[in-house]
Amino acid sequence: MPIVHSIAELPNVPAVYAMYGGSKNSAFVAYVGIADVLKRRVRQHLIQRDSSVVVGVTAVSLNPDFVTEVRWWEHPEFTERRVLQAAELVAFDVLEPALRSRGGITAEAKQLYDNATFNKRMQELFIGDAAGQLIISTLQSALERIAQLEQRILSLEQQVREQDKQ
Repeated sequence: MPIVHSIAELPNVPAVYAMYGGSKNSAFVAYVGIADVLKRRVRQHLIQRDSSVVVGVTAVSLNPDFVTEVRWWEHPEFTERRVLQAAELVAFDVLEPALRSRGGITAEAKQLYDNATFNKRMQELFIGDAAGQLIISTLQSALERIAQLEQRILSLEQQVREQDKQ
């Protein structure tokens, strides 16, 4: 599974995505949603912060400051809206998020979700590895990366000083 560290690296594809909170052993699925264009939707949640689940139009909302990673799943049939919506329903069952998107599910999507063959195929997709993962730097991880970079710089400076002595 490819790992990216920037929203700019996300693909412009239709996808079902999960936003995670916590870290390592305490990670949990905070939210599951669908996107016609993954990069744009994740940017809407985490940068623009104007999606309905973020702005708090209901009693429960997603705080982007606590999202630590985003995983997404792609499928060739996700270009069809009804397939994407039906797959989202399966993802709710498999990933058991704390929050679910509030998008309206069409009767066609519900009918497809009720199809045992489709449902099983999508369950296998979501049980398997995600198509990719966006790791979101926390303040702590950013400080750790800065410390590592400082050590590398010191090491390189030391090498240069030693070469200059020769």
